[in-house]
Amino acid sequence: MFCVNFSWPAGTWINTVGLIVWNYFAKNGYNVYADKEYQSIIKWWNNNFINYISKEKPYLTKKIDLFFAFDDEAITRNEKIYDIKQLIKVPKSSELFQNMVALAMFFKWLWLKQEEIENIVKDFFWNKVPEKIWEKNVNSIKFGYEQEIDFKIDLAKIKETENSLIDGNYIIAESAVKNGLEFYSAYPMTPASSLINHITKHKEVEFFQWEDEIAVAMSMLGARFAGKKAMCGTSGGGFALMSESLSFANQAEIGWIYVLSQRAWPSTWTPTFTEQGDLLYALNASFWDTKPIVVYPSSFETAPQLVSKVFYWADKYQHPIIILLDKQFSESYISENIWNLLKLVKTNNLDEIKFNENNKEVFLEKESLENNEFLRYKITENGISAYTYPWVKNGEFIASSYEHTESWATTENPEIKTAMTEKRFKKLETFVKEEFNEDFYGYSIVNENAKKFFITMWINRLTLEKYIKDNPEYGLINIEVLQPLDERLGKFIEEKNVEEIIFVELNYSWQLEEIVTSKLNLNCKNIKISHIRKYGSYPLFIEDIKHG
Repeated sequence: MFCVNFSWPAGTWINTVGLIVWNYFAKNGYNVYADKEYQSIIKWWNNNFINYISKEKPYLTKKIDLFFAFDDEAITRNEKIYDIKQLIKVPKSSELFQNMVALAMFFKWLWLKQEEIENIVKDFFWNKVPEKIWEKNVNSIKFGYEQEIDFKIDLAKIKETENSLIDGNYIIAESAVKNGLEFYSAYPMTPASSLINHITKHKEVEFFQWEDEIAVAMSMLGARFAGKKAMCGTSGGGFALMSESLSFANQAEIGWIYVLSQRAWPSTWTPTFTEQGDLLYALNASFWDTKPIVVYPSSFETAPQLVSKVFYWADKYQHPIIILLDKQFSESYISENIWNLLKLVKTNNLDEIKFNENNKEVFLEKESLENNEFLRYKITENGISAYTYPWVKNGEFIASSYEHTESWATTENPEIKTAMTEKRFKKLETFVKEEFNEDFYGYSIVNENAKKFFITMWINRLTLEKYIKDNPEYGLINIEVLQPLDERLGKFIEEKNVEEIIFVELNYSWQLEEIVTSKLNLNCKNIKISHIRKYGSYPLFIEDIKHG
Protein backbone atom coordinates (compact mmCIF):
# COMPACT_ATOMS: atom_id res chain seq x y z
CA MET A 1 0.00 0.00 0.00
CA PHE A 2 1.19 3.52 -0.81
CA CYS A 3 0.10 6.59 1.12
CA VAL A 4 0.33 10.21 -0.08
CA ASN A 5 -0.79 13.23 1.94
CA PHE A 6 -1.33 16.81 0.78
CA SER A 7 -1.20 19.20 3.74
CA TRP A 8 -1.94 22.90 3.30
CA PRO A 9 -3.95 25.73 4.88
CA ALA A 10 -7.71 25.77 4.47
CA GLY A 11 -8.80 27.87 1.51
CA THR A 12 -6.00 26.72 -0.82
CA TRP A 13 -7.99 23.98 -2.62
CA ILE A 14 -6.31 21.05 -0.94
CA ASN A 15 -9.32 18.77 -1.49
CA THR A 16 -9.16 19.37 -5.23
CA VAL A 17 -5.67 17.95 -5.66
CA GLY A 18 -6.46 15.08 -3.27
CA LEU A 19 -9.59 14.15 -5.20
CA ILE A 20 -7.81 14.32 -8.57
CA VAL A 21 -5.16 11.89 -7.29
CA TRP A 22 -7.85 9.70 -5.75
CA ASN A 23 -9.89 9.71 -8.97
CA TYR A 24 -6.87 8.81 -11.10
CA PHE A 25 -6.04 5.69 -9.11
CA ALA A 26 -9.68 4.66 -8.74
CA LYS A 27 -10.12 4.83 -12.52
CA ASN A 28 -6.97 2.73 -13.01
CA GLY A 29 -8.03 -0.21 -10.89
CA TYR A 30 -6.63 0.57 -7.45
CA ASN A 31 -8.50 0.32 -4.19
CA VAL A 32 -8.36 3.77 -2.65
CA TYR A 33 -9.47 5.05 0.72
CA ALA A 34 -9.22 8.82 1.09
CA ASP A 35 -9.47 10.62 4.40
CA LYS A 36 -9.68 14.38 4.84
CA GLU A 37 -8.76 16.06 8.09
CA TYR A 38 -9.48 19.72 8.66
CA GLN A 39 -9.56 22.12 11.55
CA SER A 40 -12.76 23.99 12.25
CA ILE A 41 -11.42 27.45 11.41
CA ILE A 42 -12.54 28.09 7.84
CA LYS A 43 -9.32 29.64 6.48
CA TRP A 44 -5.58 29.24 6.98
CA TRP A 45 -5.60 26.44 9.54
CA ASN A 46 -4.00 23.16 8.53
CA ASN A 47 -5.93 20.66 6.38
CA ASN A 48 -4.93 17.19 5.19
CA PHE A 49 -6.12 15.03 2.33
CA ILE A 50 -4.67 11.54 2.65
CA ASN A 51 -4.89 8.88 -0.06
CA TYR A 52 -4.32 5.23 0.89
CA ILE A 53 -3.69 3.47 -2.44
CA SER A 54 -3.51 -0.31 -2.69
CA LYS A 55 -3.97 -3.25 -5.07
CA GLU A 56 -5.66 -5.01 -2.16
CA LYS A 57 -7.97 -3.58 0.49
CA PRO A 58 -6.56 -0.36 2.01
CA TYR A 59 -6.26 0.33 5.71
CA LEU A 60 -5.32 3.27 7.91
CA THR A 61 -1.73 3.77 9.00
CA LYS A 62 0.44 6.50 10.49
CA LYS A 63 3.05 5.85 7.81
CA ILE A 64 2.94 8.54 5.11
CA ASP A 65 5.15 7.62 2.13
CA LEU A 66 4.94 11.00 0.47
CA PHE A 67 4.01 14.18 2.34
CA PHE A 68 3.47 17.42 0.40
CA ALA A 69 3.68 20.42 2.75
CA PHE A 70 2.62 23.93 1.81
CA ASP A 71 3.99 25.60 4.93
CA ASP A 72 5.91 24.92 8.16
CA GLU A 73 2.67 24.52 10.15
CA ALA A 74 1.82 21.45 8.07
CA ILE A 75 5.13 19.88 9.04
CA THR A 76 5.23 20.72 12.76
CA ARG A 77 1.60 19.75 13.33
CA ASN A 78 1.55 16.46 11.44
CA GLU A 79 4.96 15.04 12.28
CA LYS A 80 3.64 14.62 15.83
CA ILE A 81 0.93 12.30 14.52
CA TYR A 82 2.31 10.65 11.39
CA ASP A 83 5.51 8.81 10.45
CA ILE A 84 6.56 10.86 7.43
CA LYS A 85 8.91 8.96 5.09
CA GLN A 86 9.47 11.52 2.33
CA LEU A 87 8.78 15.23 2.88
CA ILE A 88 8.32 17.60 -0.05
CA LYS A 89 8.02 21.32 0.53
CA VAL A 90 5.93 22.74 -2.28
CA PRO A 91 7.52 25.85 -3.84
CA LYS A 92 5.53 29.03 -3.29
CA SER A 93 4.54 31.62 -5.84
CA SER A 94 1.69 34.12 -5.88
CA GLU A 95 1.45 33.61 -9.65
CA LEU A 96 0.72 29.89 -9.38
CA PHE A 97 -1.77 27.46 -7.90
CA GLN A 98 0.23 25.58 -5.27
CA ASN A 99 -2.10 22.58 -5.44
CA MET A 100 -1.43 22.19 -9.20
CA VAL A 101 2.31 22.51 -8.58
CA ALA A 102 2.15 19.64 -6.09
CA LEU A 103 -0.06 17.61 -8.41
CA ALA A 104 2.44 17.91 -11.26
CA MET A 105 5.32 16.96 -8.98
CA PHE A 106 3.46 13.88 -7.79
CA PHE A 107 2.37 12.67 -11.21
CA LYS A 108 5.87 13.22 -12.60
CA TRP A 109 7.02 10.62 -10.08
CA LEU A 110 4.61 8.22 -11.79
CA TRP A 111 6.43 8.77 -15.11
CA LEU A 112 3.47 10.71 -16.53
CA LYS A 113 4.12 13.36 -19.15
CA GLN A 114 3.12 16.99 -18.64
CA GLU A 115 0.43 16.73 -21.32
CA GLU A 116 -1.05 13.68 -19.60
CA ILE A 117 -1.26 15.58 -16.32
CA GLU A 118 -3.07 18.45 -18.02
CA ASN A 119 -5.58 16.01 -19.54
CA ILE A 120 -6.20 14.39 -16.14
CA VAL A 121 -7.06 17.80 -14.68
CA LYS A 122 -9.26 18.68 -17.68
CA ASP A 123 -11.19 15.43 -17.33
CA PHE A 124 -11.67 15.97 -13.62
CA PHE A 125 -13.27 19.38 -14.26
CA TRP A 126 -15.22 18.10 -17.29
CA ASN A 127 -13.34 20.62 -19.49
CA LYS A 128 -15.28 23.50 -17.91
CA VAL A 129 -12.41 25.55 -16.46
CA PRO A 130 -12.52 29.28 -17.46
CA GLU A 131 -9.72 30.25 -19.86
CA LYS A 132 -7.87 32.52 -17.40
CA ILE A 133 -7.97 29.91 -14.67
CA TRP A 134 -6.90 27.18 -17.05
CA GLU A 135 -3.89 29.23 -18.18
CA LYS A 136 -2.81 29.55 -14.56
CA ASN A 137 -3.36 25.82 -14.10
CA VAL A 138 -1.13 25.03 -17.06
CA ASN A 139 1.62 27.36 -15.82
CA SER A 140 1.42 25.79 -12.37
CA ILE A 141 1.62 22.26 -13.80
CA LYS A 142 4.58 23.26 -15.97
CA PHE A 143 6.40 24.77 -12.99
CA GLY A 144 5.78 21.70 -10.85
CA TYR A 145 6.87 19.38 -13.63
CA GLU A 146 10.19 21.21 -13.92
CA GLN A 147 11.08 20.59 -10.28
CA GLU A 148 13.94 18.20 -9.58
CA ILE A 149 12.95 14.79 -8.14
CA ASP A 150 15.11 12.03 -6.76
CA PHE A 151 12.95 8.88 -6.97
CA LYS A 152 10.12 7.22 -8.88
CA ILE A 153 6.95 5.52 -7.66
CA ASP A 154 6.03 2.06 -8.94
CA LEU A 155 2.24 2.38 -9.25
CA ALA A 156 1.51 1.20 -12.77
CA LYS A 157 -2.03 1.02 -14.11
CA ILE A 158 -3.93 -2.17 -13.26
CA LYS A 159 -7.07 -1.86 -15.40
CA GLU A 160 -9.63 0.71 -16.51
CA THR A 161 -12.67 0.97 -14.22
CA GLU A 162 -15.81 3.05 -13.86
CA ASN A 163 -15.20 3.66 -10.18
CA SER A 164 -15.77 7.23 -9.03
CA LEU A 165 -15.75 9.56 -6.04
CA ILE A 166 -17.96 8.16 -3.30
CA ASP A 167 -18.09 9.50 0.24
CA GLY A 168 -20.19 7.97 2.99
CA ASN A 169 -22.83 10.71 3.09
CA TYR A 170 -23.26 10.32 -0.67
CA ILE A 171 -24.00 6.62 -0.22
CA ILE A 172 -26.56 7.34 2.51
CA ALA A 173 -28.20 10.07 0.43
CA GLU A 174 -28.42 8.03 -2.79
CA SER A 175 -29.70 4.97 -0.92
CA ALA A 176 -32.40 7.06 0.77
CA VAL A 177 -33.51 8.61 -2.52
CA LYS A 178 -33.62 5.19 -4.20
CA ASN A 179 -35.91 4.05 -1.40
CA GLY A 180 -38.38 6.82 -2.11
CA LEU A 181 -37.20 9.69 0.13
CA GLU A 182 -39.62 12.58 -0.40
CA PHE A 183 -38.77 15.04 2.39
CA TYR A 184 -35.45 15.91 4.02
CA SER A 185 -34.86 18.57 6.66
CA ALA A 186 -31.63 19.71 8.26
CA TYR A 187 -29.67 22.53 9.77
CA PRO A 188 -26.01 22.29 8.60
CA MET A 189 -23.86 20.56 11.20
CA THR A 190 -20.54 18.84 10.53
CA PRO A 191 -20.15 16.01 9.62
CA ALA A 192 -23.76 15.50 8.46
CA SER A 193 -23.83 18.74 6.41
CA SER A 194 -22.91 17.28 3.03
CA LEU A 195 -26.04 15.14 3.10
CA ILE A 196 -27.80 18.37 2.17
CA ASN A 197 -25.61 18.85 -0.92
CA HIS A 198 -26.17 15.30 -2.11
CA ILE A 199 -29.91 15.12 -1.46
CA THR A 200 -30.81 18.53 -2.92
CA LYS A 201 -29.47 17.42 -6.31
CA HIS A 202 -32.62 15.32 -6.49
CA LYS A 203 -35.45 17.71 -7.30
CA GLU A 204 -38.07 15.12 -6.39
CA VAL A 205 -37.07 15.48 -2.72
CA GLU A 206 -38.50 18.43 -0.80
CA PHE A 207 -35.80 20.04 1.36
CA PHE A 208 -36.18 22.51 4.22
CA GLN A 209 -33.35 24.17 6.13
CA TRP A 210 -34.78 25.54 9.37
CA GLU A 211 -33.56 27.95 12.03
CA ASP A 212 -32.66 25.15 14.46
CA GLU A 213 -32.79 21.40 14.91
CA ILE A 214 -36.05 21.52 16.89
CA ALA A 215 -37.81 22.85 13.79
CA VAL A 216 -35.92 20.33 11.66
CA ALA A 217 -37.20 17.36 13.66
CA MET A 218 -40.77 18.63 14.02
CA SER A 219 -41.07 19.35 10.29
CA MET A 220 -39.99 15.79 9.60
CA LEU A 221 -42.73 14.63 11.98
CA GLY A 222 -45.28 16.66 10.04
CA ALA A 223 -44.10 15.33 6.69
CA ARG A 224 -44.20 11.74 7.91
CA PHE A 225 -47.66 12.25 9.42
CA ALA A 226 -48.81 13.59 6.04
CA GLY A 227 -47.63 10.42 4.32
CA LYS A 228 -44.23 11.39 3.01
CA LYS A 229 -41.12 9.28 3.38
CA ALA A 230 -39.09 11.64 5.55
CA MET A 231 -35.62 11.85 7.07
CA CYS A 232 -33.45 14.42 8.83
CA GLY A 233 -29.72 14.64 9.56
CA THR A 234 -27.53 16.20 12.24
CA SER A 235 -24.65 15.68 14.65
CA GLY A 236 -24.65 15.38 18.45
CA GLY A 237 -25.44 18.97 19.45
CA GLY A 238 -28.32 19.18 17.00
CA PHE A 239 -29.54 15.75 18.00
CA ALA A 240 -29.74 16.93 21.60
CA LEU A 241 -32.30 19.51 20.49
CA MET A 242 -34.19 16.85 18.56
CA SER A 243 -34.37 14.37 21.42
CA GLU A 244 -37.87 15.26 22.62
CA SER A 245 -39.18 14.53 19.16
CA LEU A 246 -38.14 10.89 19.56
CA SER A 247 -40.49 10.42 22.48
CA PHE A 248 -43.23 12.11 20.43
CA ALA A 249 -42.53 9.73 17.53
CA ASN A 250 -42.61 6.79 19.93
CA GLN A 251 -45.90 7.89 21.51
CA ALA A 252 -47.58 8.81 18.22
CA GLU A 253 -46.13 5.70 16.53
CA ILE A 254 -44.69 7.50 13.54
CA GLY A 255 -41.69 6.04 11.71
CA TRP A 256 -39.14 8.81 11.75
CA ILE A 257 -35.62 8.36 10.37
CA TYR A 258 -32.75 10.31 11.94
CA VAL A 259 -29.18 10.39 10.64
CA LEU A 260 -26.81 11.06 13.54
CA SER A 261 -23.21 11.52 12.38
CA GLN A 262 -20.92 11.66 15.40
CA ARG A 263 -17.98 13.98 15.92
CA ALA A 264 -15.44 14.52 18.68
CA TRP A 265 -16.81 15.89 21.95
CA PRO A 266 -17.55 17.11 24.61
CA SER A 267 -19.62 20.15 23.67
CA THR A 268 -18.67 22.00 20.48
CA TRP A 269 -14.89 21.99 20.14
CA THR A 270 -13.03 19.57 17.81
CA PRO A 271 -16.24 19.44 15.74
CA THR A 272 -14.42 18.39 12.57
CA PHE A 273 -12.72 15.32 14.00
CA THR A 274 -13.94 11.83 14.77
CA GLU A 275 -15.12 9.81 17.75
CA GLN A 276 -17.77 7.20 18.48
CA GLY A 277 -19.08 8.77 21.66
CA ASP A 278 -22.83 9.00 21.03
CA LEU A 279 -23.67 5.29 21.19
CA LEU A 280 -25.32 5.17 24.61
CA TYR A 281 -26.98 8.52 23.96
CA ALA A 282 -28.52 7.27 20.71
CA LEU A 283 -29.85 4.12 22.38
CA ASN A 284 -31.42 6.08 25.23
CA ALA A 285 -32.22 9.41 23.60
CA SER A 286 -35.22 11.33 24.91
CA PHE A 287 -37.35 10.24 27.87
CA TRP A 288 -36.80 6.87 29.44
CA ASP A 289 -38.56 3.84 27.92
CA THR A 290 -38.18 5.39 24.48
CA LYS A 291 -36.04 2.85 22.66
CA PRO A 292 -35.41 3.78 19.02
CA ILE A 293 -34.11 1.22 16.56
CA VAL A 294 -30.42 2.09 16.04
CA VAL A 295 -28.28 0.89 13.13
CA TYR A 296 -24.60 1.54 12.39
CA PRO A 297 -23.36 0.62 8.86
CA SER A 298 -20.11 -1.34 9.10
CA SER A 299 -18.92 -0.53 5.57
CA PHE A 300 -19.69 1.53 2.49
CA GLU A 301 -20.58 -1.69 0.67
CA THR A 302 -23.27 -2.80 3.12
CA ALA A 303 -24.74 0.66 3.83
CA PRO A 304 -27.22 0.76 0.89
CA GLN A 305 -28.88 -2.50 1.93
CA LEU A 306 -29.08 -1.36 5.54
CA VAL A 307 -30.63 2.00 4.56
CA SER A 308 -33.16 0.10 2.47
CA LYS A 309 -34.14 -1.95 5.49
CA VAL A 310 -34.43 1.20 7.60
CA PHE A 311 -37.00 2.67 5.24
CA TYR A 312 -38.93 -0.59 5.26
CA TRP A 313 -38.79 -0.83 9.05
CA ALA A 314 -39.95 2.78 9.46
CA ASP A 315 -43.09 2.02 7.45
CA LYS A 316 -43.77 -1.37 8.97
CA TYR A 317 -43.03 -0.77 12.65
CA GLN A 318 -44.03 2.91 12.86
CA HIS A 319 -41.14 3.56 15.23
CA PRO A 320 -38.24 6.07 15.37
CA ILE A 321 -35.03 4.82 13.77
CA ILE A 322 -31.52 6.27 14.03
CA ILE A 323 -28.85 5.71 11.36
CA LEU A 324 -25.70 6.20 13.42
CA LEU A 325 -22.57 7.29 11.53
CA ASP A 326 -19.31 8.99 12.43
CA LYS A 327 -17.12 11.61 10.83
CA GLN A 328 -14.94 9.02 9.11
CA PHE A 329 -17.94 7.36 7.50
CA SER A 330 -19.60 10.60 6.46
CA GLU A 331 -16.62 12.43 4.99
CA SER A 332 -14.09 9.87 3.78
CA TYR A 333 -14.06 8.37 0.29
CA ILE A 334 -13.63 4.96 -1.33
CA SER A 335 -13.13 3.83 -4.91
CA GLU A 336 -16.37 2.15 -5.91
CA ASN A 337 -19.11 2.22 -8.51
CA ILE A 338 -22.12 3.62 -6.64
CA TRP A 339 -24.56 2.26 -9.22
CA ASN A 340 -23.31 -1.28 -8.70
CA LEU A 341 -23.90 -0.86 -4.98
CA LEU A 342 -27.39 0.56 -5.48
CA LYS A 343 -28.35 -2.31 -7.80
CA LEU A 344 -28.33 -4.52 -4.71
CA VAL A 345 -30.93 -2.35 -2.98
CA LYS A 346 -34.53 -3.47 -2.95
CA THR A 347 -36.70 -0.38 -3.24
CA ASN A 348 -39.56 -0.54 -0.76
CA ASN A 349 -42.94 0.75 -1.85
CA LEU A 350 -45.39 1.52 0.95
CA ASP A 351 -48.33 0.08 -0.98
CA GLU A 352 -46.44 -3.19 -1.37
CA ILE A 353 -45.99 -3.29 2.40
CA LYS A 354 -49.57 -2.32 3.18
CA PHE A 355 -51.22 -4.74 0.77
CA ASN A 356 -48.89 -7.66 1.14
CA GLU A 357 -50.95 -10.73 2.06
CA ASN A 358 -48.92 -11.22 5.25
CA ASN A 359 -49.60 -7.66 6.41
CA LYS A 360 -53.22 -7.11 5.45
CA GLU A 361 -54.55 -7.32 9.00
CA VAL A 362 -52.19 -4.55 9.97
CA PHE A 363 -52.48 -2.14 7.08
CA LEU A 364 -55.93 -2.44 5.51
CA GLU A 365 -57.77 0.46 7.10
CA LYS A 366 -61.31 -0.74 6.35
CA GLU A 367 -60.84 -3.84 8.46
CA SER A 368 -59.86 -1.65 11.41
CA LEU A 369 -63.11 0.29 11.60
CA GLU A 370 -65.31 -0.60 14.56
CA ASN A 371 -68.63 1.20 14.94
CA ASN A 372 -67.41 3.64 12.27
CA GLU A 373 -64.43 4.53 14.47
CA PHE A 374 -60.87 4.16 13.22
CA LEU A 375 -58.78 2.48 15.93
CA ARG A 376 -55.41 3.99 15.05
CA TYR A 377 -53.76 2.49 18.13
CA LYS A 378 -55.62 -0.80 18.23
CA ILE A 379 -54.06 -3.37 20.56
CA THR A 380 -52.75 -6.19 18.39
CA GLU A 381 -50.79 -9.36 19.01
CA ASN A 382 -47.64 -8.01 17.39
CA GLY A 383 -48.04 -4.42 18.64
CA ILE A 384 -48.47 -2.94 15.15
CA SER A 385 -51.68 -1.06 14.33
CA ALA A 386 -53.17 0.06 11.04
CA TYR A 387 -52.44 3.65 10.11
CA THR A 388 -53.63 6.19 7.58
CA TYR A 389 -52.77 9.62 6.27
CA PRO A 390 -54.81 12.83 6.15
CA TRP A 391 -57.84 12.79 3.84
CA VAL A 392 -58.28 9.01 3.97
CA LYS A 393 -62.01 8.45 4.30
CA ASN A 394 -63.00 7.03 7.71
CA GLY A 395 -59.35 7.09 8.75
CA GLU A 396 -59.15 10.36 10.68
CA PHE A 397 -57.14 10.42 13.91
CA ILE A 398 -55.04 12.75 16.07
CA ALA A 399 -51.35 11.96 16.58
CA SER A 400 -51.17 13.09 20.18
CA SER A 401 -48.18 13.39 22.48
CA TYR A 402 -50.47 12.36 25.35
CA GLU A 403 -51.29 8.83 26.31
CA HIS A 404 -54.33 7.70 24.36
CA THR A 405 -56.95 5.06 23.89
CA GLU A 406 -57.06 2.79 20.85
CA SER A 407 -59.03 5.49 19.05
CA TRP A 408 -56.47 8.20 19.99
CA ALA A 409 -58.58 9.91 22.69
CA THR A 410 -56.47 11.38 25.51
CA THR A 411 -56.53 9.33 28.71
CA GLU A 412 -54.83 8.93 32.08
CA ASN A 413 -56.41 5.58 32.80
CA PRO A 414 -53.65 3.43 34.37
CA GLU A 415 -54.91 0.23 32.74
CA ILE A 416 -54.80 1.82 29.30
CA LYS A 417 -51.38 3.32 30.04
CA THR A 418 -50.08 -0.12 30.93
CA ALA A 419 -51.56 -1.70 27.81
CA MET A 420 -50.22 1.00 25.49
CA THR A 421 -46.72 0.83 26.98
CA GLU A 422 -46.69 -2.92 26.44
CA LYS A 423 -48.01 -2.42 22.91
CA ARG A 424 -45.18 -0.08 21.95
CA PHE A 425 -42.54 -2.46 23.31
CA LYS A 426 -44.27 -5.41 21.65
CA LYS A 427 -43.32 -3.86 18.30
CA LEU A 428 -39.63 -4.23 19.16
CA GLU A 429 -40.21 -7.84 20.17
CA THR A 430 -41.89 -8.37 16.81
CA PHE A 431 -38.94 -6.69 15.11
CA VAL A 432 -36.51 -9.16 16.68
CA LYS A 433 -38.71 -12.13 15.81
CA GLU A 434 -39.32 -11.16 12.18
CA GLU A 435 -36.18 -9.29 11.11
CA PHE A 436 -33.38 -11.31 12.70
CA ASN A 437 -33.74 -14.32 10.42
CA GLU A 438 -31.61 -16.55 8.21
CA ASP A 439 -31.34 -13.79 5.60
CA PHE A 440 -30.32 -10.99 7.94
CA TYR A 441 -28.06 -10.71 10.95
CA GLY A 442 -27.47 -7.58 13.01
CA TYR A 443 -23.73 -8.23 12.80
CA SER A 444 -21.15 -9.65 10.40
CA ILE A 445 -18.19 -11.93 11.11
CA VAL A 446 -14.76 -12.22 9.52
CA ASN A 447 -12.69 -15.37 10.16
CA GLU A 448 -15.40 -17.14 12.16
CA ASN A 449 -13.19 -20.06 13.22
CA ALA A 450 -10.86 -17.86 15.30
CA LYS A 451 -10.76 -18.15 19.08
CA LYS A 452 -10.07 -14.47 19.70
CA PHE A 453 -12.35 -11.78 18.29
CA PHE A 454 -12.28 -8.03 17.94
CA ILE A 455 -15.75 -6.46 18.20
CA THR A 456 -16.09 -3.03 16.61
CA MET A 457 -18.04 -0.61 14.39
CA TRP A 458 -17.49 1.08 11.02
CA ILE A 459 -14.10 2.64 10.19
CA ASN A 460 -12.17 0.49 12.65
CA ARG A 461 -13.10 -2.43 10.40
CA LEU A 462 -10.66 -1.40 7.65
CA THR A 463 -7.65 -1.50 9.94
CA LEU A 464 -8.74 -4.58 11.90
CA GLU A 465 -9.28 -6.61 8.73
CA LYS A 466 -5.67 -5.90 7.80
CA TYR A 467 -4.54 -6.93 11.29
CA ILE A 468 -6.36 -10.27 11.28
CA LYS A 469 -5.07 -11.01 7.78
CA ASP A 470 -1.56 -10.84 9.25
CA ASN A 471 -2.66 -12.49 12.52
CA PRO A 472 -5.16 -15.25 11.57
CA GLU A 473 -5.66 -16.35 15.17
CA TYR A 474 -7.95 -13.33 15.47
CA GLY A 475 -11.42 -12.81 14.02
CA LEU A 476 -13.63 -9.74 13.66
CA ILE A 477 -17.26 -9.03 14.59
CA ASN A 478 -18.86 -5.88 13.19
CA ILE A 479 -22.04 -4.70 14.94
CA GLU A 480 -24.58 -3.16 12.53
CA VAL A 481 -27.79 -3.17 14.60
CA LEU A 482 -27.14 -1.79 18.07
CA GLN A 483 -30.76 -1.72 19.21
CA PRO A 484 -32.34 -4.19 19.45
CA LEU A 485 -29.10 -6.19 19.64
CA ASP A 486 -29.12 -9.44 17.70
CA GLU A 487 -28.63 -11.85 20.58
CA ARG A 488 -27.75 -14.71 18.24
CA LEU A 489 -24.25 -13.27 18.56
CA GLY A 490 -24.15 -14.64 22.11
CA LYS A 491 -24.95 -18.12 20.82
CA PHE A 492 -22.17 -17.84 18.23
CA ILE A 493 -19.64 -16.83 20.90
CA GLU A 494 -20.70 -19.71 23.12
CA GLU A 495 -20.79 -22.41 20.43
CA LYS A 496 -17.42 -21.38 19.02
CA ASN A 497 -15.84 -21.51 22.50
CA VAL A 498 -14.42 -18.03 22.01
CA GLU A 499 -11.57 -17.46 24.45
CA GLU A 500 -11.10 -13.70 24.23
CA ILE A 501 -13.05 -10.66 23.05
CA ILE A 502 -11.36 -7.31 22.43
CA PHE A 503 -13.67 -4.32 22.04
CA VAL A 504 -12.27 -1.63 19.74
CA GLU A 505 -13.98 1.76 19.82
CA LEU A 506 -13.30 5.48 19.54
CA ASN A 507 -14.47 6.69 22.94
CA TYR A 508 -13.22 6.78 26.52
CA SER A 509 -16.06 5.06 28.35
CA TRP A 510 -16.20 1.68 26.56
CA GLN A 511 -19.73 2.28 25.31
CA LEU A 512 -19.90 -0.58 22.81
CA GLU A 513 -18.42 -2.90 25.42
CA GLU A 514 -21.09 -1.86 27.92
CA ILE A 515 -23.89 -2.50 25.42
CA VAL A 516 -22.73 -5.90 24.19
CA THR A 517 -21.46 -7.39 27.45
CA SER A 518 -24.63 -6.48 29.33
CA LYS A 519 -27.03 -7.68 26.62
CA LEU A 520 -25.17 -10.95 26.04
CA ASN A 521 -24.16 -11.52 29.68
CA LEU A 522 -20.53 -11.93 28.58
CA ASN A 523 -19.18 -11.03 32.00
CA CYS A 524 -20.86 -14.15 33.38
CA LYS A 525 -19.05 -16.47 30.96
CA ASN A 526 -15.52 -17.82 30.94
CA ILE A 527 -14.25 -15.34 28.37
CA LYS A 528 -11.38 -12.89 28.69
CA ILE A 529 -12.65 -9.39 27.88
CA SER A 530 -10.34 -6.49 27.07
CA HIS A 531 -10.47 -3.36 24.95
CA ILE A 532 -8.60 -0.98 22.70
CA ARG A 533 -9.99 2.53 22.87
CA LYS A 534 -8.93 5.79 21.27
CA TYR A 535 -10.35 9.25 21.92
CA GLY A 536 -7.81 11.75 20.60
CA SER A 537 -9.80 12.90 17.53
CA TYR A 538 -8.03 10.63 15.03
CA PRO A 539 -9.21 7.29 13.62
CA LEU A 540 -7.78 3.88 14.43
CA PHE A 541 -4.40 3.26 12.77
CA ILE A 542 -2.77 -0.14 12.38
CA GLU A 543 -0.10 1.05 14.84
CA ASP A 544 -2.79 1.47 17.53
CA ILE A 545 -3.50 -2.27 17.61
CA LYS A 546 -1.11 -3.69 20.16
CA HIS A 547 -2.39 -6.96 21.47
CA GLY A 548 -1.34 -10.45 22.44
